Amino acid sequence: MLRKSLVVLAIALAAACSGSSGPEGPQGPQGPTGPAGPAGDAGTPGAGACPGLPVGQTPGLTASVTVSKPANGTFFAAGEQPVLTIAFANNCGTQLTPAQLTQAELYVYGPRSPNLTITNVDLLNVPYAPFGAYSNLKGYPDGGPPNLTVEADGTITYKLNPITIVDGGFGFQGPGEIPGTYSAGVWSLGPNTLDQNFALADFQIGTATVETYVSGPADGGTVSAALDNSTCFACHKNDAIGGKTYMAHIAPGFSPVGNYALDSLPIGSCKSCHNNHGYSPYTIMHKAHAAHRGEHQLAPGVPHPDYGYVQPDTSLPTYLNVGFPLMPIGGTPGVALTADVAMEKNCTACHVNNVWATNISRAACGSCHDNVFFAGPPDGGAPATSPNIVPQTVFGQPSTGPCTNDSACNGFPVGGNPNLSATSCDVSATSPTFGQCVLRFHPIPTSPNPDTECATCHAASTSTAPGLIAPVDKVHGISQWTAPITLDGYTFKNVSVTGGSGTGGSFNVSDTPVLSFQLLDASDAGVIDLKTNSAWAGTFIVAGPTSNPQRVYGSATGGLSMKTASTGTLTFDGTSTYTYTPSTPWPANALAPILSGLTPQPAPPGSYTVWFYWARTTNGVRDAVDAQKVVNFQTTNPVQARQVVTQAACAACHGQAADGFPHLALHGDQRKNGETCNTCHSQYAQDLGAGSIGPTCTSNTQCGGYNAANPSASWEACLPNPSLTDGGTNCTTTADPTPGVEIDYQKMVHNIHFARLRAGYAERNNLGEPWGTPPIAPATLNYLGFNNGLSSFQEVLSPVDVRSCTNCHQDSKVACSASTPCAYGQTCSASGSCVNVAWQSPTTRACMTCHDSADDAAHAAINTYTPASGPPIETCTVCHASGSAFAVDTVHNITSLYSIHLAYPREP
Repeated sequence: MLRKSLVVLAIALAAACSGSSGPEGPQGPQGPTGPAGPAGDAGTPGAGACPGLPVGQTPGLTASVTVSKPANGTFFAAGEQPVLTIAFANNCGTQLTPAQLTQAELYVYGPRSPNLTITNVDLLNVPYAPFGAYSNLKGYPDGGPPNLTVEADGTITYKLNPITIVDGGFGFQGPGEIPGTYSAGVWSLGPNTLDQNFALADFQIGTATVETYVSGPADGGTVSAALDNSTCFACHKNDAIGGKTYMAHIAPGFSPVGNYALDSLPIGSCKSCHNNHGYSPYTIMHKAHAAHRGEHQLAPGVPHPDYGYVQPDTSLPTYLNVGFPLMPIGGTPGVALTADVAMEKNCTACHVNNVWATNISRAACGSCHDNVFFAGPPDGGAPATSPNIVPQTVFGQPSTGPCTNDSACNGFPVGGNPNLSATSCDVSATSPTFGQCVLRFHPIPTSPNPDTECATCHAASTSTAPGLIAPVDKVHGISQWTAPITLDGYTFKNVSVTGGSGTGGSFNVSDTPVLSFQLLDASDAGVIDLKTNSAWAGTFIVAGPTSNPQRVYGSATGGLSMKTASTGTLTFDGTSTYTYTPSTPWPANALAPILSGLTPQPAPPGSYTVWFYWARTTNGVRDAVDAQKVVNFQTTNPVQARQVVTQAACAACHGQAADGFPHLALHGDQRKNGETCNTCHSQYAQDLGAGSIGPTCTSNTQCGGYNAANPSASWEACLPNPSLTDGGTNCTTTADPTPGVEIDYQKMVHNIHFARLRAGYAERNNLGEPWGTPPIAPATLNYLGFNNGLSSFQEVLSPVDVRSCTNCHQDSKVACSASTPCAYGQTCSASGSCVNVAWQSPTTRACMTCHDSADDAAHAAINTYTPASGPPIETCTVCHASGSAFAVDTVHNITSLYSIHLAYPREP
C-alpha cells in the first residue's frame, strides 16, 4: 500500500511541475541490463511432482510389495508372522509416502480355490465389514492398525498377525488360514487420481503346493501383467505398450476417471475384493461366469442362498447385452441349437487347467445355470415336487421334429436319465415352447456337503465314477469342434496357381488360372473324395488388388462352386492332387460389388488373392477349411498379400482353429479367414433390399418383417414368387429395411465392434423390427441377410477400447527388405520387420464408422472435393495423417495420453 501511494504522489508532482512540451526526440540506445533481483521463494513442491512433464501428462505411480521369507524357506507355518514391505514412487523415481497418496489400501486373501478364498482380516488385524475388508495404509483416526509402520523414507512395513492353520470348508469365513497360496495386494491412487497402481505378491501358507489361477498365470508363480500369464488379456487388454486392461472398473462412473488399476491384473486383482468374505459379497467366479454368460443369463442376479448369495446382485442384469465372442454360436453335439446355448460353454477359452471339469460345485455351475435352485424352489417354501429350475431350461425340439410326449425328450441332456433329469415335452399349444423339450427339475442334494454330489452326475467323462448322466466336458462340447464334424487339423498342401502368360507368371487378361492343391486330414492322410462325396462343397474366388479388392471370379453374391460343371472343372489325379480350372479366362473388368447395381470397372494391375475353401456337412452341421494364394495381374512387382489385420488378432477373441485361422464360422460355419472377407464384402457392396426373396410362406404373419399390429409399418409380406410357375409364395421385402447400408468389410467391422455407442447417423433410416422377439429398434445397426433375416448388432461393443487400434491392426513382425516387401497394410521398419500402418491412414470410409454423427458426416463432406469427372478427393490427411496436428495415432493414444482420453462408459 505504501509503495502504491508513493508512485501516485510522484506522478502528481511531475504533472504539477511540467510546462508545455516540445516534440518528442528520438529514442536513445538501450541501457545496460540492471543487476538481477533477489530470487523469490522456491515454493513447496507438489506431492510427487516431476519436472518437465509434457502437457497433459501426470507424474505416474508405481508400487511394490514384497513378502518376507518363511522360516523353512518355502511356506509359512502356524504362528509365523509374514512381514510385508510396501513402497510407492512416481515415474521420476521420487519415493512417495502414504500421506502424499489419495488412497492406499492393503488386501490379503487366500487360498485360491474359489469356494474357499476369503479376505484374511485376522492377518491384517482389522475388523471385517462389507465394502471395507482391507487395511488403510494411510492409517486410521485412532492410530491403528498397530501392524503398520511408516519408515522415515516413506516405505511401509506391515507385520501380519500370527498364522493359525485351520481345516476350513465351504462357507468358512475365518479366522484362521486354510493351507494354500495367498496374495497380498496393494491398491493405490497417486496425488493425481489418474495415476493408479495395483501391486501383488504371492506367498504360501501351510503347504509348498502352489495353486494356479484358472485363467493364469500359467506357471502359478509371481503375478505379472505379461500377456501369456492371463487369458483375460486376450480380449480385454490394450496390447500397446502402456496399454490398460478394460473390464468392469475402468469406465468412469463410481470414480470420475475410472478405477483402471482394479482391472489391471486379472484374476489376482479381482479376487482381492471379490471373494467369499471380502469387500464385495460376490466372488469373482460368480461375477466372471455370469457376466460372460451375458445375454444368455436366465435369472440374472437372483439370490442363491443355496450356495452363499443371500442378496441379489443388481449388477448382473446390466450384462444382458453381452455376447461371448467365441464362434460359432451354438450347440452341444446331438442337441438342437436353442436360444440359451452359445459359445460361453467353451470353458477352455479362459481356463488354463481342467478344474472346470474336475472341481465342480453348485456355486461354479450355478453362476451360469442361474435358474437352478439346488435347495428347492426359489421361494423356499414350496414342496419338493415344485419346479426348482425357474425359468425352465429349453432344449429345443428333438432331431426328429416337434416332440409330442416326454419319451421323445429322453436324449436331453446328452445321455440324460429321464428318471433324474425329468426332461419333459411341452404339449401346451399356447406355449411359446410348444413341441420343445424343457427341463423343470433338478435333484436336490441331501448330503452335508452338497457339492460332493455334483460329481455323481457331472464329473468329467474320464471319471471312473459309475452313473455319469451329463459329464460337464460332454455337455459343454461344441459341435463344430468335435468329431465327426470338425475339420480342425485339416490342411491344404502344395497349393499352386499357374497359367499366367506374363513375366514371372503374372496373369494377363484372357489367361486362365489353374489351381492345384492337396487336402490332408488331421492324420495327414489325403482326402480323396471331394468330387464324389456330396457332403463336400468347394468355393473359388479371386479378388484384388490387395489394396482394395473387388472380385474378378465369383458369382452374383459370392464365389464359384468348384463342383458345378458350368462354371469350372474339378479333376483328381487319383492319388493326392486336385486341379480346378474356371470355365472363363481372366476378365478385363472386375465384377460389380454385390447388389450395388454399379457398372463393372476395369480390373487394375496389382496382387490378387486366389481364395478357396471346402466345407463338409455332417449331421446337418458344417465346418470348413480354407487357403489362399497371391498372384500378380499385369505387374512384375513382388506379390503382396493383404494383412491389414492378422489372423491372430481375430482369434484372440473369436477363438483359433488348429490351422491358425480364427473360428469366425460365419455364413453357415464356412468362414474362418479374417483377411478374405473383403473379397465379397468389398467397397460399395450392399445387403439385401426391396424385392429380396425369403422363406416359403402361406400368410403374412409367417414373415419376420410383417407387423400384424400395424401392417402399414411392415417391410415384408407373403407374395407370389415370380421365379416359380406353381404359384408358390415367399416372404418378400416390400421396402428396404436397411436403405443405403453397405456390407463393405472395412465399414462392417468397425461398425459392429462399436455398435452400442455409435450415434447411428448412417442407420437413421433403418426400419428395424420393433414388433419382433427380441425387438430390433429402428435406426439401429442391422443388416438384411440370408432368408431375409434381419441381424441386429446394436448391443455389440468391443471388450477393449476401440481406440486400441493395434489390437486388431497388429504388426505381422515378418522379416522384410527392399526385395521382400511387407503385405499390404504393413511397412518395413528400420529393424527389418513388418509393422502395421493401415490404421494410421484416415479416410471417410474408415473414420465415419465410429464417428458417425450428423456433424461427423458434415465434417467429412466439407473436406471432400468431388470433381466433374473422376473419384472424389479427400483432404483427411491434412489434419489426420501421421505427424499432423490431429493424427490418428495421437487422437487415439489412450496409453501415454490416458489423462486426455479416458475410457468411455460402456452404456450410451
